[in-house]
Amino acid sequence: MRLLLSTLLLLSLRSTVFAQTATEPKTYQNFPTGTQMFQAGYIHRTTNSTLDGDIAFDNNTVDIRANVTYLRYARFFNLAGKTAGAQIMLPYVGIDADILGNNFRQSGFGDMMVILGSNIIGGDAMSVEELAKTARKTALAWSLATTTPTGSYRQERLLNPGGNRWQFKPEIGLTVPSGKWDLEAYVHAKFFTANHAFRVPDAQDEPLRVTQKPFLGGTFHLVYNWTDKFWISGDVAGRAGGETTKDGVVQHDSQRILGLGGTVNYGLGRHHQFGLNFISNAAGNENAPHGAVTGLKYSYIIN
Repeated sequence: MRLLLSTLLLLSLRSTVFAQTATEPKTYQNFPTGTQMFQAGYIHRTTNSTLDGDIAFDNNTVDIRANVTYLRYARFFNLAGKTAGAQIMLPYVGIDADILGNNFRQSGFGDMMVILGSNIIGGDAMSVEELAKTARKTALAWSLATTTPTGSYRQERLLNPGGNRWQFKPEIGLTVPSGKWDLEAYVHAKFFTANHAFRVPDAQDEPLRVTQKPFLGGTFHLVYNWTDKFWISGDVAGRAGGETTKDGVVQHDSQRILGLGGTVNYGLGRHHQFGLNFISNAAGNENAPHGAVTGLKYSYIIN
């Protein structure tokens, strides 16, 4: 029982769902310089893993449900003649888990995420009027998402909204437009610092040190722009890696996973956008998590 509780307590590593969800379609689309975006969203996640999907549990009696509400602010600006952006996201996490026949609940603020990025090829910095007159072009962009250990975390708790470690996700995104279609391909890596405060509940042991190797992954979107205000996308995401080590003992739990889903987005006028997305784990090895993520969002755009 104690060994199983030790495995389950890996929940404490991270309980923010953003890092698990695939990068959304049109993430690297060009925005007019000076644009600001205020976004509110909701994410529902079902899984047998930590809420970011980084560590799965091999016990079929683990069933975790998370409800995440978040606020995001983004601003786009001119950087060396290219469009660049900075974003900040703050989640509030509610966790409801059934583990070995017992129900556990916890809630609190999750880890804050900061994202920086810019275009490399294409994506020239433009005003609203200039962008409206310019045809879509092939573009290559980069981003770096940093998850900070700012969320609620107590080492004696089985469930934690915060993760107690840093996480870094660099990504390159390619967008190729063709008529009403966009083909998008993103490639990323994900790196973690150690969690030095991993503890089995009611045990007298010192906290364990848990480390994790990087993930390498890719995301592909086929987007159909029905109109300039309404588009849909088919989404495919996969990744491999992420083996963990606990107090120097390798756990042999590397993952290979493939997810399938879709996205719908509608713009109401110039300032309002509504989005719905869904992605489900479709295939993977014995260490891959199962479950699905559903998201709703509203964005208010000023430009």
